[in-house]
Amino acid sequence: MIENSDFFKTVLDSLPEQIVVLDRQGEIVFCNQYWNTFADQNGSEITDWVGLNYLDVCNTSGRNGDKMGQDVSKGIYSVLHGEEPSFYYEYPCHSPTEKRWFMLRVVMFHFQNADFLLLTHHNITERKRSEDLARSLSRTDALTQIANRRYFNTFLKTEWRRCRRSQTPFTLAMVDIDHFKLLNDTYGHQKGDEVLVEFSAVLSDFCRRPGDLCARYGGEEFALIWTDIEHTEAVKLAEELLIQIERLQIVNEHSPTKPILTTSIGLVSLHPQGMNELEILAKADELLYEAKQQGRNGLVAHKLN
Repeated sequence: MIENSDFFKTVLDSLPEQIVVLDRQGEIVFCNQYWNTFADQNGSEITDWVGLNYLDVCNTSGRNGDKMGQDVSKGIYSVLHGEEPSFYYEYPCHSPTEKRWFMLRVVMFHFQNADFLLLTHHNITERKRSEDLARSLSRTDALTQIANRRYFNTFLKTEWRRCRRSQTPFTLAMVDIDHFKLLNDTYGHQKGDEVLVEFSAVLSDFCRRPGDLCARYGGEEFALIWTDIEHTEAVKLAEELLIQIERLQIVNEHSPTKPILTTSIGLVSLHPQGMNELEILAKADELLYEAKQQGRNGLVAHKLN
């Protein structure tokens, strides 16, 4: 059996995880080579970590408003005082060239009648990327690559509540491709799919801010959310959208509206109060129906309150 401490230190130095050991006062009594290497690669000016009080660093960071410092300090104390058997924490640690995430785990162990804390930092970037990809796929319409109805419902509720709290304007527009069934019947479903993709790309150009969203609501019906803009600006955007769709010059020769692709829009704007997001959705649908009844290829827009 190997009992040479240098051997075990070499093993720990060979691991890709950052490893550090603290005593009960939070002072670092050991760190492996990767801890030092990682710190050096990320611009740390500390060259000798042993003897540094890790808890003091976390506490100081927390007092300066850093949430991670607050959370880690609280978690370490919970293990140190026996309130929890371990502590687990995921956090971002991005470099200038890539986005990275790490997982911190804290456990206590006993050695020669003394208590110590073992802290390991493990790179979980690959897992996070896989999770983000899966999350993105669950939110995205497979054909058009814009938001699907499921994510639209979530976004609608979130932004509606945010605008209600901040009393900022909210706009919802329901958009429908005119006589899309005729296009499908005339040119085939493959052509119809290509049109949906091209149409969605135009919609995406009108939603570039964090509070904006374009989504495929179902079939040839789409939804647009614009926040923090007034009704007049929202109407101008919708009118420009009508123009951009016509400029695509996508042939729909049997359409009684025009022999090219056109669209109808129902738009409602308001400062959220006294209504909920489902009532606004119903109102936008009502205005979309009105736009169709008026001959399609047009916009019906209302400002509430």
